[in-house]
This record gives sequence, structure tokens and C-alpha cells, in this order.
Amino acid sequence: MVLAEGVEVDLGPLGRARVTSLLGQGGQGYVFEVRRDTGEPLALKWYKPESATAQQYDEMQQLVEIGSPHQRFLWPLSMARVAAEPSFGYVMHLRHPRFLELSYLLLNADRDGNPLDVSFSSLIELCRQLSYSFLRLHARGLCYRDISFGNVFFDPANGDVLICDNDNVGIDNGTGRVLGTPYFMAPEVVRDTTYRTLPNTDTDRHSLAVLLFYSLFLGHPLEGTRTDAGMRDAHWLMTHFGTEPLFCMHPANPENRPAQIVQQYWNIYPQFLRDLFVQAFVDGLDQPGARVTEGQWIKAMDRLRDGMLACPTCGTTNFWSPGTDGVICWQDQTEVRPPYLLQVGRRNVAVGPQTTIRSDHLTSGIDHPTVLARVRQHPEARGRWGLHNASDFSWPVSYPGGQNFLLEPDRTIELVNGAKIQIRNATVHVRQPPTPAPATAVATP
Repeated sequence: MVLAEGVEVDLGPLGRARVTSLLGQGGQGYVFEVRRDTGEPLALKWYKPESATAQQYDEMQQLVEIGSPHQRFLWPLSMARVAAEPSFGYVMHLRHPRFLELSYLLLNADRDGNPLDVSFSSLIELCRQLSYSFLRLHARGLCYRDISFGNVFFDPANGDVLICDNDNVGIDNGTGRVLGTPYFMAPEVVRDTTYRTLPNTDTDRHSLAVLLFYSLFLGHPLEGTRTDAGMRDAHWLMTHFGTEPLFCMHPANPENRPAQIVQQYWNIYPQFLRDLFVQAFVDGLDQPGARVTEGQWIKAMDRLRDGMLACPTCGTTNFWSPGTDGVICWQDQTEVRPPYLLQVGRRNVAVGPQTTIRSDHLTSGIDHPTVLARVRQHPEARGRWGLHNASDFSWPVSYPGGQNFLLEPDRTIELVNGAKIQIRNATVHVRQPPTPAPATAVATP
């Protein structure tokens, strides 16, 4: 039943609220905006009578009691009742309008049809936040069960993530009513016609890898020339996503190569990232335990960001990685190589106009790392580079000639080979890459 404007809703420990407007509806129910007595607006999901079962109530109440694993989940805050209504619902925070459904990334347009301008930096942040959020969820002993486009929202400007429809979440104990969304479900769930193989952390990891592949390569990892044939019916779905899935960029089997844009993006990214997706969609298809973990994705995204370099002639983002002298720009074929490397522990950060040192360089695995330092290029002498102190504390600096001093906040030093910069508990070593050899173009599939 649609609740009328002004109807009073009992939110239990959160007090009372009144319905202000209908925001939308889906298969299970309606979503309303409600306003608490304090003036705070919330979103109310109100179940249709056929979905308002005792089991659904118990599961939602359990999620309320467990509490949100991370602020990126629009988590149930409390159960909701209306006097004389047999149904029920729950309230959560409202989704800010800056967040778009992830499917808009593939459309390359916003809700009004305007082109999106999503940078590589935003894409990397999106993938990192997704991985970290599901890491926190799984660490609570929970599984999402339905990771897909419709449940993930992102801010195109910076890659920030919101995860919605959290009434899909369940205890990771092999029970649950939700199997997932076609194209995102793990093969072992798709091919089990007895419905005894239920979602868990391992199946979530397959769905997460599909979402990350979509985000970075703009296509589905199991779709290509092989899946183009035939009608997209139940048999087609069972074959290509259940019994005989084939990774579109399989290193030894080219029968299912994807659309040209997917192959183009595949060639842009460095080998270590491609290797992870091969692990996810070759070994991981049949061996759930071999799937890439959230922690592996987080490290990969950090490493990817560390290697971002702008082409000196056209400004296009390219990706450098340790062990290579340079890369050939995928846009204009210019050789791109870092003038300096900032070595922090095991990580090597390529110096370029967009380079930063962040808190996760000092301590690995930090969520939503903060920028501590920014690289600056001299406006006239383009071969000179500086490191700007963007933190609120001073850094001890030593130059190779023996000069030592403190770099105060909001000041910049010139980068020279052999310099050492102490940022809290980490030492940043400035070094020049080895003498350049001929640059290598990214391998083609």
C-alpha cells in the first residue's frame, strides 16, 4: 500500500516521523522520504504486503542490531511501523543526488543525458572504495549476495561510492533467499538448478570482480564474440555464465574476444592488473578459493594510482609500473617516463603533475587516505619538480650534499636525486629512474 503524505511512522528508538513524498518503487516495495520530529529527513523503504513476511522482518531487525559495517552502506537504521497497517519497513539515510547509478558509467551520460567526464583517478578511487567496503562487510561475517549495477552508486567527480539495497545482506552461513542478479552471479550459483548453492563471501568476490572489470574496461568479462551468437535465452545464460564461461581476455583462448573498446582499455592498464583479472576469471571461475580478495584489489588500485603519468605532449593518462623504463602513450605514441621516483617502503610513486603522497603510503590499508604531499612542476623550467608539504606538520629533509632542514607546512622543496624526506614514520627516497632504454608499447592481446 502507498503511504499518504503526512502519515505518521513509528521508528522505534528513533522516535516518530511523517511521510513527505514518494521517491520511487520496486518489486518489493516503495521508498518514501520521511521527516523526523527533529527535522532530519530519512528514506523509508516500505514493503508491499506479499514481501512483508515474518522472516523478512527478522532479517531486517538483525541487520539493524548488527549495525553498518561502513558509512558507505545506506544501512537500515531502525524498523518502521504505521498504526493499523499490517506491513512494515525500515529507514536509512537519504542518498545525495550527486551519486549516480553505476550503469551511467557505461552510458557515459548523467541523468539528463549530459556527457560524463570520469577521470582515471576517479575510476581507481571508485574501485578502491568498493573493495574496501566489501572487505569491511565480509569481516563482519556478512555477505551482500547481490552485488550489481543497480545497487552501487558513485560520484563521477571523485569516485566516491554508496552501496544501497542492503536488505539483500545476510549472515555468511549459506542461507538466504537472494541468489543475485544475472550476469553478476558466480558460475556455481548459475549452474546449480537445485538452488542449493547459495551466495557467500566467495560468490560476492566473483560479483565484485565483474563490477570492477565493468568499471575499468567498460564491458562484461565473460561477453565477447562467443556470446554474441544465439538468442539470449535461459540456455544461453546457463552456458556462458554457468557451465561454460570463458573470460573474454583469456591468455590462451581467444574465442571470446570482446568489443574493441574493452580491448583498448585492456591494453592501457599495466600487466599486474591484467594478471589479477586473469586470476579472477580463469582460475577463479571454477575455483572459488582462487578468487581475488578485496585486499588484493585495494593494493592493486594503490599501485595503479602510484603509476599514473600524464603524457607530456597530449596530457593523456598512462600507467607506468616498476620494471619498465617507460611506456608509449596510447593516444599519440609519445614516450612517457617518470623524471623521478618517490620510494616509500615497497612502493614506487612515479612523479608527474598529478602525483601525491597520501596517508596510505605511510600505513597500508587505510580507508579514504588523505593527501600529505603534492608534486609541483616548475612553471617555466618544465624539467624541475618540487614536493609541496600539504600536511599540518613539518618534515625533516636531507639533501645528498649534506644539507639538512625542516620543511614547514605549505612550503615546497625541489626534488633532487638522493634526497630523503621524513614524513612521520616513513622516509621518502627521491631517485631518478635508470638510464632509459627504448620504451615498450603495451602488449596487444
